Amino acid sequence: MKVQPASWTTTEWIFQFWAWQLLFWALYRYFFTFPEWTDEFIFKPTVFVLPVIWYVLKKEKASLATIGLTSRHFFKNLLIGLGVSAIFVGEGILVNISKHGNFVMQPFVLYMFILSLVTSFSEELLCRGFFFSRLLTQTKKVWFAIIVATLMFMAFHIPILVTTLKFQGPTLILFFWTTLSLGIINSIFYLQTKSLVIPILIHMFWNITVAVLL
Repeated sequence: MKVQPASWTTTEWIFQFWAWQLLFWALYRYFFTFPEWTDEFIFKPTVFVLPVIWYVLKKEKASLATIGLTSRHFFKNLLIGLGVSAIFVGEGILVNISKHGNFVMQPFVLYMFILSLVTSFSEELLCRGFFFSRLLTQTKKVWFAIIVATLMFMAFHIPILVTTLKFQGPTLILFFWTTLSLGIINSIFYLQTKSLVIPILIHMFWNITVAVLL
């Protein structure tokens, strides 16, 4: 990856990048209410993905492989991602049974599958492929990069909690706990593989667990 100019070798630009995106996303969530597919297929990629791709290609003059868009070890990562995702699905099933007394699945599973895949791509490219990798490059501190990128990731979920989901009690606690766990786990997998395949799969099935099972 191309080295940043001297004035941009700190992490300040990363936090500025994140703050602007969080601001735009929060304002969008607060002032506009469109169908969910519009959020995930149009507005989220516009806010999360396009600025990152532009920055990497035009500003850094770097390859998209530096944000995890690579086919290296694809099938190996695919199998690992599916295996780890089973943990989140199992957790969701247990919570579902505890909440409803028996297993209750929401309709439109195929729609949620596609929607979750698109959502996961946008969020993982931004938070793991870009924020985590750049924090790690700038600081050389693995756990600093993991924790900060995870907190950035969690912050992007606050607007939907306020405007749409409105979770309470144990469900809210579980949401924050799984979001924290998801961020840390996906950062570690990205660190090991330099690929977004595993993080996207884990994130996708986590989303499905929340939307369909909870």
